Amino acid sequence: MSTPEIILRIAGRLLFLYAEQRLAARRAARAEAREIRMRELERQQREQEDHADKAYDMYAETVGRRGGTRLAALSPSVHSPRRSSEDSADDTFSIKDLRHELKEVQEKFRKAMILNAQLDNDKAALGYQLELLKDRIEELHEEYAQLQREHKEKCSAHERLKREHASLEREVAAARDAVRARDAAAAAAGYAFVDAATLPAAPASPSAAAAAAAPAFGAVPPLALVSHQSEQLLNDAGEGTLDVRLQKLLAGKQSLESEVRKLKLQLNEERAARQNGVANHHDQEYENELEAVRRSAAEAKARAARAEAEAALQAAAAARLDAQLARLRARQDHQDEHEEQLKQERRRLQREVTTRTPHAHTDTHTTTDTVTTTDTHTYMYTDTRTHTNTHTTTDTHTHKDTDTHMDTYTHLHHHTRRRLAIMI
Repeated sequence: MSTPEIILRIAGRLLFLYAEQRLAARRAARAEAREIRMRELERQQREQEDHADKAYDMYAETVGRRGGTRLAALSPSVHSPRRSSEDSADDTFSIKDLRHELKEVQEKFRKAMILNAQLDNDKAALGYQLELLKDRIEELHEEYAQLQREHKEKCSAHERLKREHASLEREVAAARDAVRARDAAAAAAGYAFVDAATLPAAPASPSAAAAAAAPAFGAVPPLALVSHQSEQLLNDAGEGTLDVRLQKLLAGKQSLESEVRKLKLQLNEERAARQNGVANHHDQEYENELEAVRRSAAEAKARAARAEAEAALQAAAAARLDAQLARLRARQDHQDEHEEQLKQERRRLQREVTTRTPHAHTDTHTTTDTVTTTDTHTYMYTDTRTHTNTHTTTDTHTHKDTDTHMDTYTHLHHHTRRRLAIMI
């Protein structure tokens, strides 16, 4: 990773921390303002209730005074004693009607005051809900902006990885063409390329041996140019595992060595017999047999040397395959770790989409209930619905990009597994 990329990542991290601090400060300020508004609404509600109680008491007192005045005016004591009995009865009924009407008016006034207080409470509750919805809209806007920034960062990282992948593919294609041209030139000259690990080499220092046993990840093994005869020896080693082939070669070598020893003993016995005068008229036959034994001994020595060379080649091939198997296993482990990280990233994005979708539906239903109150609530409903749809679409695109990236690395992972199975 270059220095400008490190600086850009550090700057992005600092900006992200600064944005998180600003968001936390805004949330704290909104919570404090919400508490202040709640206390103010409670105080206004208490004042309205006290004012309503005072108005009700004043109205009841006024109505009582007016009723008492009318009763005093209609009382029989203020009229002449010469009033008739019919006038007295009418006055009595009028007083009863007035009292009944007074009670009805008082009851209606009390109900009206109670209804007014309830409406004031509903108004305060709706105002509080309106403030909560405004705060929620601000939080959603901030979350949406944060998600947009993260989406841009993911898109830029994805584009960078795509460019790197394309450049690596071009390099691999060029390397394959170069290897084909090299193999064609070697075949035209009567040679072939094999891994240098299959050839016997002089003992090296312990540090060099350790470096050869643990090659770097993705390193190309060294090659050697050999003739077709040596390549044929490598191919004629037989079938089966390397251990079985080496055991066969060792057994053949031991049998050839024992046969050579027996022939040497027979040759020494024949020489001793001829020197001691034990030889007879069959000297010519013995000479022929001795010549045949010599040829057999030479052939046995050649077979033993060839067996030793094959054993050395098989041992070198076994070491090379073990090293290549270790490299492939390390590469497989690296691919498994990378695949697990991609799966975790995919699960996290799916959880974010799953957790955000119910909140979006809840906000939409809440705003639908509020839309019947005023035109301002209708505007809030439209804005929240649009924001919810945009948020869901952004999460879906982010999830699709991450799926594409993960499919690419899953394909590379399966290709590495097939290569490992072929090598085993």
